[in-house]
Amino acid sequence: MAAKKKTPAKKKPALKKKPAAKTARKAVPAKKNSSKSAGKKPAGKKAAGKRPAGRTSKRPSASRKIAAKKVAAKRAPKENRGPKAGKVAEAPEALALARSIAQVAEEKKAEGVMIIDVRARSAAVGYDYVVLATGESDRQLSAIHEGVEDLLEPKGKKAAVVEASTDWVCVTYDEGVVAHFFTPDRRDQMDLEDLWKDAPRVSR
Repeated sequence: MAAKKKTPAKKKPALKKKPAAKTARKAVPAKKNSSKSAGKKPAGKKAAGKRPAGRTSKRPSASRKIAAKKVAAKRAPKENRGPKAGKVAEAPEALALARSIAQVAEEKKAEGVMIIDVRARSAAVGYDYVVLATGESDRQLSAIHEGVEDLLEPKGKKAAVVEASTDWVCVTYDEGVVAHFFTPDRRDQMDLEDLWKDAPRVSR
């Protein structure tokens, strides 16, 4: 038998692809801010309270203020500057009064007459000089006090406060002087010399 001839297989015609239909894009609704993103600000805007990079604060630093004060102090005229530290204010009227009281005490035969300069602490104690004198009795203390009054009365000066007892007379003057006239025992008891041991003594 004769071999059968193979016939080529018929190719199926290719199907033409239909062009895809253009579909209109649906508008996507904008997303609503969720609770988490509600407090966030859109990118591109500067967050409140944050300084942009590269800028410095406009406030002057503390060191600049101190430096400015030092410069101002140097430029200030001398008459406007405060008194030098450690300088004690002069009190000539008070010193003259203290010396007059001490002189009367010596004339009345008082012992241990002393003038103490307390001007360095006058702002705290309220006076500039302290006068101390010792009398043997209350009569001598009264004599010293009366002698001081007799000296000052013609000058128009009078004691502001007088505290008197049998062993101690304390007289305060507005000029900035306090005078103490003691008996020996009372003076030892008060020990004002030790209280003012660092204060200078005034020569008469």
